[in-house]
Amino acid sequence: MSITISGNGIVEANLADNAVTLAKMASGTDGEILTYDASGNPVAVSVGTDGQVLTSTGAGSPPAFETAAGGGKVLQVVGYSRSDPEYTISTTSYVDMWSQDITPTAAGSKILVITHINQVLAPNDPMNINLERNGTTIHNIKAIGNKNNTTVPFIDTPTYTLGDTITYNTAGSTSGGGGTSYIDHHGSYGFTIMEIGA
Repeated sequence: MSITISGNGIVEANLADNAVTLAKMASGTDGEILTYDASGNPVAVSVGTDGQVLTSTGAGSPPAFETAAGGGKVLQVVGYSRSDPEYTISTTSYVDMWSQDITPTAAGSKILVITHINQVLAPNDPMNINLERNGTTIHNIKAIGNKNNTTVPFIDTPTYTLGDTITYNTAGSTSGGGGTSYIDHHGSYGFTIMEIGA
């Protein structure tokens, strides 16, 4: 077959399938990826940095290398669990009970605090329980009467500087009926605390 070269160069009809090898392509930059722009013309996607991912930027726009989203990852888990001492509370003033420290490893993290109370005995006076951060109440677990297996999750958004240690603790009181409440009456209690990446 004869090939005619005109002022427009060699047309597609004169090229055999799979005739253009990598060696015949123009040189580019290591790490670039070929794609098409909104006009259908071939373009190169600029090289990203180590750890970035190739992300769609929508119809009519070439993809781009971008930093992967990091939110929602569990960065660390700490816990506290025991079955003694038994807490006996007969006052309407809040009494500190168990606590657990966590030192965030990243900026802007949220903290998921799951309070576990296996058994409360409050025959005459339900127990009020607060969740505190560094001595300040951030959540009221409400009054608990005779109950087994109480699990209360709470997502906290603390303000901190990297290196700070955050202390979570529970504080309990009676409801004011003059009775006595017991927490961990032959049961167990504690925390599961997770740092969630921003």
